[in-house]
Amino acid sequence: MTATTASTPAPATARARARLTPGIGIWYLALWVFGLLGLAAWIYELKDGLATTGMRDVVSWGMYIFTFAFFIGLSAGGLIMASSAEVFGITELRPLSKLGVLSAAGCVLVAAIMILPDLGRPERIFNLLFHPNWSSPLIWDVLIILVYLIFSVVDLFVLHAQERRQTKNVQVLRVLAYIGLPLAVLLHSVTAWIFGLQIARPWWNTSLMAPLFVVSAILSGTALVTLLALAAHRWGGLALSEKTRDWLRGFIVVSLIIDLFFVGADYITILWGNQPARSALELVLPNGSYSWTFWFEWIVGGVVPALFLLVPRMRKIPGSLGIAAALVLVGVYAFRVELVVIGFINPVTQFPPGQAIGTSSTGSSPFQFVGQYTPTWVEYSIILGLIAVFLAVVTVGYRRMISPRASASSASGAPEPAADKAPAADPEPVELAMSAESGS
Repeated sequence: MTATTASTPAPATARARARLTPGIGIWYLALWVFGLLGLAAWIYELKDGLATTGMRDVVSWGMYIFTFAFFIGLSAGGLIMASSAEVFGITELRPLSKLGVLSAAGCVLVAAIMILPDLGRPERIFNLLFHPNWSSPLIWDVLIILVYLIFSVVDLFVLHAQERRQTKNVQVLRVLAYIGLPLAVLLHSVTAWIFGLQIARPWWNTSLMAPLFVVSAILSGTALVTLLALAAHRWGGLALSEKTRDWLRGFIVVSLIIDLFFVGADYITILWGNQPARSALELVLPNGSYSWTFWFEWIVGGVVPALFLLVPRMRKIPGSLGIAAALVLVGVYAFRVELVVIGFINPVTQFPPGQAIGTSSTGSSPFQFVGQYTPTWVEYSIILGLIAVFLAVVTVGYRRMISPRASASSASGAPEPAADKAPAADPEPVELAMSAESGS
């Protein structure tokens, strides 16, 4: 009886428990804690209404919406980078294709969920489907998000299935890439048109909105995939060659320069022509009340990452690529805050006694001539919870479908080692050791 038990392969659950190291266990526990915190905050919001948030009748779009736009950009950029490897034949980026698609699927899933707490009455989202207004970019965005989410999941599973075969069907991979690339561009363009087609909001009403969103999506999506790849290389055994790192640097630098050029061109046009959006732009410039977004976008998320990526001496600093990618994400997020909140600060109509904010309290006026917005703990908690959902999706997806251990098991078709056997150390290529010594 004992001999039979010893020779029998361990069940899948036992093998999974054997691979659950203390580090990954603590990571999963942290994700559960933040996820439950977000769920509890959303329940509290559903109970007491949107008055628990910092949004009011003047600034009616807040942290949910600019974080939604941020995650849509991350999703589109991840798929654009993954598809570009196949469409343009960039072989150095092909090892990151599955990671890019996984990131895209996780981001668009979280972005779709993020709309629900912003509605206040989430059940009313079905009104968009039952009574659609086809002239509204909102219904366009709902449809493209659904299509994009389905495509990302299908693309990920097809890539995984192709990897398990002895011979890959290159034609299938190319077709998926040629569909995914324009679909990702369309996703962020439609999201941009939600803002850009609002004639009554001069801060948003510009033809540059869609191109700017697409470029910032490539920038932020590449930065996110870079961070995920570096983390997977550090803790998950992912091979990350120096040539792949150079391509990631190139994607980030080029898209960063184009992104800042578009934003700067829009600023100059508004200031030189004394356009109606000038009053909104003055809030962003160094002396304005929202000048912090300018410094985070242009300096923290623009100049500093460019120095880390372009100056040879700074490129040799250990972790320079990861630092630059993280700062880029900070800059892009600051632009999303600037875009959404500043667009609401100045009400469309300004007549005495001002715009009703929807609430009243002793010692303060229920009217405003200039909007104000500060997120509450409810909004922060829900956003943290959704970030935890994204990280959980990426962690589970990587461990199941992308990690060297999972890839080797899928390729061979053999069962994984039993729980009572010590796992063999993952071989690490010589080029990884060399890249680690160079600090890139």
